[in-house]
Amino acid sequence: MVAGLLEQVGIAAQVRGDLLQGGVGELPAAGLASVWVDDEDVCRARDVIAEYEQQQSQDSLLPGRAVEKASGAGAFRSGLILGVVLGLVLGLLAGHVRAESPPRSLVGSVAHIPGLANLDQSGPFIELLRAMDDVLPAVSVKIRVSPFIRSIHDASTGVADFHMPMIRNPALDLPSLPWRYVERPMGEVCMVLYSSARQRLTGQQAISGAQQGGLRLATLRANLDLFALPLEGVTELRQGLALVARGRLDGFIGAQEETDNMLRSSGLENIHRSLFRCYDDVLIVPKGAAGDRTAALLEEALDALEAQGRLAPLHGRVHQPYQDWQPY
Repeated sequence: MVAGLLEQVGIAAQVRGDLLQGGVGELPAAGLASVWVDDEDVCRARDVIAEYEQQQSQDSLLPGRAVEKASGAGAFRSGLILGVVLGLVLGLLAGHVRAESPPRSLVGSVAHIPGLANLDQSGPFIELLRAMDDVLPAVSVKIRVSPFIRSIHDASTGVADFHMPMIRNPALDLPSLPWRYVERPMGEVCMVLYSSARQRLTGQQAISGAQQGGLRLATLRANLDLFALPLEGVTELRQGLALVARGRLDGFIGAQEETDNMLRSSGLENIHRSLFRCYDDVLIVPKGAAGDRTAALLEEALDALEAQGRLAPLHGRVHQPYQDWQPY
């Protein structure tokens, strides 16, 4: 009724939590539903509600004869109540339409990957995201660059609307995660095994050795869930490569372009490269209706870029098919 009253005076209102009333018995019966308005309408909405409550209070104090004499006013109030009820229904419908409509702006969190997504918002991943923004004229994308773990956390908790990039693990237990994959991939990313040049490993040798407990392998902590192997987690690519070079690790698994960039800048020459496996390169969104709407928009943008012939070249600046080369 409150939302209908506000709608009648031109204040857009949205009812939230009304559907939880059906859960009485499992949820507290009071305080479930609430009415929300835009920030600029808060003061005016309070005045309208206060005036309505004051009028209701005065009506309840009218003596019996006054009520009889006020039959015309009673008819007016009946009409007003009917109007409020109708307004409430219309308000709920309008709120539903607003809730289902696409967002006008999105916050995209990009993991800080030197050379690919820099803190100054340069790099191929940033260019890909800006191209996605370009083909969604009705939506504005605000870009944030954050450390990898924080970026994933922000997308999981709704601080950001989505995170990129993420490698899709087809065996990952999705129901246990606070986020979900965007189904449409941006492209592929190849994971490379970096081992000592003196004790070179293939991907299969690394898998067998790790499973049997004879080899120590590591990857970035953000990628630990990607592999069904007993791996150690490190915080930085440089750390993983240095541990391999010093013989502290038998191997390190990292995404090709990101880790190769770090390998070249480190000057290490006693490292051997071999292909581990290639995976889908995707985005993630929070679970729930809002995340589903965001995912649909992101998939629409990727489809549009592919139709224009721009997606493969843009993602190709980030990730290429496996390149067979050695630093030694």
